[in-house]
Amino acid sequence: MGRAAYIGLPLLGGFLLAVQAPVNARLRLVLGSPVGSALISFLVGTLLLAAITLALGDGPKVAEGLGGGPWWVYVGGACGAVVVYATLVSVPKVGVLATFVAVIVGQLAFATLVDRFGWFGATIIPVTWERIAGIGCFAVGLLLVARSR
Repeated sequence: MGRAAYIGLPLLGGFLLAVQAPVNARLRLVLGSPVGSALISFLVGTLLLAAITLALGDGPKVAEGLGGGPWWVYVGGACGAVVVYATLVSVPKVGVLATFVAVIVGQLAFATLVDRFGWFGATIIPVTWERIAGIGCFAVGLLLVARSR
C-alpha cells in the first residue's frame, strides 16, 4: 500500500465513524436499548470481519496466535464497545459534531500520555508545548461546538 492509502484509510474510517454514530443512535430507537444496539452493531461488524478473515485465508494464523500476547492486547474490542455505546447515547443529546469533537479530544489527550510513557509498546515521544497547544485548540473547539447548540 502506498502512502496515500495510509492517509486515505483513516480518513475513510473517520467518515464512517460519523455515519456510524447517527445510524447506531437510530438503531437504539428501533430496538429501545442502547446496549442492545451496540451489541447488534458489533455483531454485524464481527460477521463482516470473520468473512474477510476467512476470505483472506488468515483463519489458521489467527487461531494459532490466540493467547500469544499480554492480556491487554485483547481489550481493544471492549474499548470499541464503550466508544460505540458512548456515541449512540450522546448523538441524540448533543449532536454528531459535538460527540465527535469530544471523542477526538479524548483520543488526543490519552494519545499524548501513550506517546509520553510508551505504553502498549508505543515509541516514546516527549510532550512539547506545541502538542499541548494543539490539544488545547481542540479543547477550545469542543467548548465552542458544545456551547453552540
